[in-house]
Amino acid sequence: MSRKGISASEKTARLLAFFHDSQSFFALKDLEKQAAKATGINSMQIKDILQGLMDDDLVRCEKIGSGNFYWSFPSDARRARENAVKTISKRIEQSKETIKLLETNMISETNARTPSDEREHLVSEVHLQKAELERIQKSISKFSDYDPELIELQKQAIVIAKEAINRWTDNIYTVIGYFREQGVDVKLIYQEFNIPEDLDSI
Repeated sequence: MSRKGISASEKTARLLAFFHDSQSFFALKDLEKQAAKATGINSMQIKDILQGLMDDDLVRCEKIGSGNFYWSFPSDARRARENAVKTISKRIEQSKETIKLLETNMISETNARTPSDEREHLVSEVHLQKAELERIQKSISKFSDYDPELIELQKQAIVIAKEAINRWTDNIYTVIGYFREQGVDVKLIYQEFNIPEDLDSI
């Protein structure tokens, strides 16, 4: 069960990690059932969290037959960040071109005419475009490898992976214990399934 007070960002990180770990495709009903069991998120919340991941281009969806299927591979998250960077970079270039054009017009108007309302308008427009350029350049920095939100998501994914490893380790020891109670030589089980004898939780 989901622990009380779990944050929205952690739920998002858990669902995204579930997609990356499974590397598979899911219909919504199957996703709600399997993801809820694997992540501890209430199945009723899966759809809303999924929509948020899709809005951020971290989860993809395609209609196959009569149903929609969802998936996300680790490379998709990187691709989404790269696309966002490309989009913002394009806006920066467009802003630079606009600034050059406005500055050229401003110089031309300055040389050809006395001060006027039109010139003042052009000057004002240049300042606005420069401010927009600075804003865009600041926003692009969040897509760097040192993005705190990205680092936090990675930390949360590590926690989820650790919990999964420990859960499966416990399951393996439960099965081994069962066979031991049945009188089976557990060394044969270790050998047959290539289980390290020093297997332990982390």
